[in-house]
Amino acid sequence: MINTRKTVESGDTPEKITLSMIDQDLKDGVSKADMAIKYSIKPWEVDEMFKHPFLKGRRPSRKKALSFVFEDDMSNEVVKEIIEEVDPNQVTLEQAIDDAIETVQNVKAELVETERSVLDILSPTEYETPEETLLKAAVDTDDVVPPSFEDTLDLVKEQQEEELDMEDDTFTI
Repeated sequence: MINTRKTVESGDTPEKITLSMIDQDLKDGVSKADMAIKYSIKPWEVDEMFKHPFLKGRRPSRKKALSFVFEDDMSNEVVKEIIEEVDPNQVTLEQAIDDAIETVQNVKAELVETERSVLDILSPTEYETPEETLLKAAVDTDDVVPPSFEDTLDLVKEQQEEELDMEDDTFTI
């Protein structure tokens, strides 16, 4: 049966207070304030004890007493059968955490790859002059030969002459 927390009575300060004594007090639900009373020491001394790594962050156990007697009237075999009837699709917390970690790692890898692709697309390539671009296009097509400078000038002159011819034509109504 579980014992409820009892009132702590003041006592004499022992010569030695050990970790095991404090550990047992915590298990019995004795608070820091009650320990100060029990061992007749000052509260700051209790605080100093709780700076030890074993006691750091520990709290007294809170045990509540039931107002009735709770008795197990089922056989162990029945309990085992009930426990074994677990949903096969049910996952443990560890499995869910592992799945979440794996998903996050996959998403992170995809983001890194996407970032690389975007930088590849947006980063400038080697700068080319217009002539180099035309030559490159001509080399890529193999059939197209870039026009010479003289051919280009001849083409421009022809276009200018055509424009002049068109201006001379007048329409009468």
